[in-house]
Amino acid sequence: MKKQENMKKYYDIIIDLKGIDEFKEMLNRLHNFYIKNDALPDIKLRNYLLISKRGGGITTLVKTFAEYLNAAKAIEFCGTVKSFEFKLEYIAPELYFSELTRLNNAISGFAGYNRFYKGIICININEWLDHIGESHFMKFLNYISSNNDKLLAIFCIHSDTKNKLEAVESVLASHLRIDSLTLRFPDENELVELMESQYIQDKGFSFTEDAKTLLSETIKEIASENQFNGFKSIVQLSNDILFNIITTDWGGNKHISADMLFCYSKDSNYVKRVKTRIGSKPIIGFAERSV
Repeated sequence: MKKQENMKKYYDIIIDLKGIDEFKEMLNRLHNFYIKNDALPDIKLRNYLLISKRGGGITTLVKTFAEYLNAAKAIEFCGTVKSFEFKLEYIAPELYFSELTRLNNAISGFAGYNRFYKGIICININEWLDHIGESHFMKFLNYISSNNDKLLAIFCIHSDTKNKLEAVESVLASHLRIDSLTLRFPDENELVELMESQYIQDKGFSFTEDAKTLLSETIKEIASENQFNGFKSIVQLSNDILFNIITTDWGGNKHISADMLFCYSKDSNYVKRVKTRIGSKPIIGFAERSV
């Protein structure tokens, strides 16, 4: 019973996430199987290719999925973390492929005092989309394939170009069992609801309808940038709003209106600064502890 309770805890967290319908369908299949089979047969999970926008919540998703698989005893975990992220840097064919050494060092580090690391590795391969058939990438896939008894690989790309996606899927499938899943990033209205339910209401506040309209327009404006940082930008916006509301004398008003958010409108200096910051540096949407 304890096992199923732990599974449900992490299952519910994933089901509550926005914009991951295909992932939820996959998880439902696994969950239905695991709750019916307490003693699991030796069935090896597929690896995954996640297609998402930048900052699409992959960090949270992968960490929670790792906890779910651990609760279900679906795979063996061994090391200091259950999952970690690795950004595979592009290296031209004529240069030494140092990324394999860097990856191996990272895996050894996460193994801790154990002989091996066993768990999930989430790999950003976006820099290789135009180089997917090159020899270095094949060496990398051979390494992952040869260690697939210890590593469950989740590849991540930020592209919706059909021909590039098909090329990536074909190359990955030539080395590994792969399930491709597209993560739909929530629209601006869903993100406003997310802000209110996960951040604003915790502090005892709520948005009025005109405030929601203003914020929807603001998020749409920020998200128009190619380097939009996804959920990280939404968390930052929520924190900025809360700081402004809490430190300003609104007479104890707990209902946040559009008038109270005028400095966060789509034409505000705040949005201009955010767009400038977003456009100044490529952002991959991985957690700060990725390697």
